[in-house]
Parts: sequence; structure tokens; C-alpha cells
Amino acid sequence: MDSVSAKGGKMVESDEQPERDSGGGGAAMAALHQCELIQNMIEISIPSLQGLRTKCAASNDLTQQEIRTLEVKLMKYICKQLQCKQKVPETERPEALDSYPHLRDWLRTINLRPELIEVPRSPPVSI
Repeated sequence: MDSVSAKGGKMVESDEQPERDSGGGGAAMAALHQCELIQNMIEISIPSLQGLRTKCAASNDLTQQEIRTLEVKLMKYICKQLQCKQKVPETERPEALDSYPHLRDWLRTINLRPELIEVPRSPPVSI
């Protein structure tokens, strides 16, 4: 995945540091934008994963392969969000950036039962 369009923006997978402008907020805003784009991809992929787990024959090898592929993809997205967040010093992070990655997305990816995910229904928790 070199680039993905989502809602008019581009998500570029790269390990480069976001450029910093003279105000110091450029890196934080770039990281936030990247996390938002990745979150869009996560929100598209999780329902597909849940559908495969619930509506398809779990014994089918092709289904199992597709489930694993989506799980790996989602874990990469979540890790990329964490990397983007960690590139910005805590003192410069906007509050919105602190909400990424979402713990709930990770719990759904690893297939934790929905009733266990819903229990602590407080504000979103990040990893």
C-alpha cells in the first residue's frame, strides 16, 4: 500500500518525520490528519472482518485466509496510528491526537466478545 485515497486525502505509508513549520504545530497537525485517514480505513475494514467472522463458514480455508489478511491489515493500520502519534512530542500533541489509536478497534480486531468491549462505555480509550 503506497497510497490510499479516503475522503479526498491521501494516506501515504512512510516512516519519514512529518515536516515541521515555524509554528511547531505542523507535525502535530500532519500526524492528526494521517491518523484520521487511517481511522477511515479501519472503519471500512472492521465491518468486513466482522461479516466474515459471522456470516461465512469459518471452516472454509479461503474464509480463514481472508480473515487473517484483514486482521493483519487492521493491526498494521493501528500500529501506523501509534507511530504517527509517537512522532509528536507529548507537549505538542493536540487532544484529538491523543485519542488514536482506539482501543475498541484493537479489541474488535482480536475478536474479543462484543459484550466485553461495550462494558467500559466511557470516553474512547487510546492504546
